[in-house]
Amino acid sequence: MSDGGVVLDETIHQPTRLRIMTLLVSQPGGGRLAYGHIQGTLDLTGGNLTTHLRRLERSGLLAITKEFRDRRPRTWVEATEAGRRAFADYLDNLQRALGRPVRG
Repeated sequence: MSDGGVVLDETIHQPTRLRIMTLLVSQPGGGRLAYGHIQGTLDLTGGNLTTHLRRLERSGLLAITKEFRDRRPRTWVEATEAGRRAFADYLDNLQRALGRPVRG
């Protein structure tokens, strides 16, 4: 999307991925979230969530780790540092597109 030279990152701009990134970057201290928590919070099907997470992971915006607890698999998702920067840039560009002041 472009408006007067402002370009929004299409990877983040897609509505479901924007919701995922917003949820992840809002975690204090760069915390990670369980796959099931993201799925439930955003009311997404497993297939839909997985598709969007893969796209964000391929773009380097988030990291997915798998581990076992009490012999049960657990999938964790967290925004990478590059993902946090890309999200902040996305917000700045969105503010520019809206004609609003950008953070300093």
